Amino acid sequence: MKSFNQINIQSLRLFVAVLEQGNFSEVARREAMSPSTVSRVIAQLEQALQTQLLYRNTRAVSPTESGKLLAEHARQVLAQLDLAEQDLQEQSSEPGGLVRINAPVVFGQRHIAPWLPELNTRFPRLNIELMQTDDFIDPLQDSVDLLIRIGVMADSTLQARTLGHQNFRLAASPTYLARAGIPATPDDLSNHSCLVFKGFAGSQRWYFRHPEKEWRSWNLRGALTSNNAETLTQAAIGGMGLVVFPTWLIGDALRAGTLVSVLPEYQVSTSPEPQTISALYPNARRASVKVRVVIDYLVEKFGLPAYWE
Repeated sequence: MKSFNQINIQSLRLFVAVLEQGNFSEVARREAMSPSTVSRVIAQLEQALQTQLLYRNTRAVSPTESGKLLAEHARQVLAQLDLAEQDLQEQSSEPGGLVRINAPVVFGQRHIAPWLPELNTRFPRLNIELMQTDDFIDPLQDSVDLLIRIGVMADSTLQARTLGHQNFRLAASPTYLARAGIPATPDDLSNHSCLVFKGFAGSQRWYFRHPEKEWRSWNLRGALTSNNAETLTQAAIGGMGLVVFPTWLIGDALRAGTLVSVLPEYQVSTSPEPQTISALYPNARRASVKVRVVIDYLVEKFGLPAYWE
């Protein structure tokens, strides 16, 4: 009967190493052992499992079908043990080092920068480099540890953690609505000044729908088009027209009453697909502890639902 009780972690590590190197000699050199000792450990492993694991010849070794199966499971076991060891080491040490963060300009100003002093107090050994841009960033080429992205999440080679959902409102100032009237349906917007964001992909389209119904899109124009969301927000507050922006951007203005939600019975967006605010990091086995504590901190501070809703 096969017995796993006689198998130890070191023998599994040596077995996997032999498969990766293709011979006993190189493994013996790296482990400061004799080739005969490595060969004996593998033979004891075969004896314990009562099956042949390797085909041996004078130049190299190769796995049998049983060897391939054991190697697959052994790699998983060893990977989990390595993670456990890493967690134990990290638990006993304070996170530190440089964390390079890239975030959209306005979101970074409003919802990341204000939380950095407390983050510094909590983790004084962390050094934060916050770069803010609305341009496309490749974290691998631009040496970014943590990328904050907002919008429709596409397939990516990056790992992602959702920080919040992007919810939109159609809004205008009380002054504008008193002057121009309150639209009753999205069709009425053609008679209004619509302040539209224009980015690298062109002018935004505005989508509306009643709950559980299909999205419909409108191409609208007004007195101002801009590639800066803050500029358009201030123009709307000043009475220049209507805007469609996320609650993280205009939530304060809505609560203060300088902007008023319009067509609240409709759902509104700039895309028919769900949009999120996400923290992305390179597709490693797991994020480093310094990156994880920053993500956990942002999740804690943003809340669920997010505090700006």
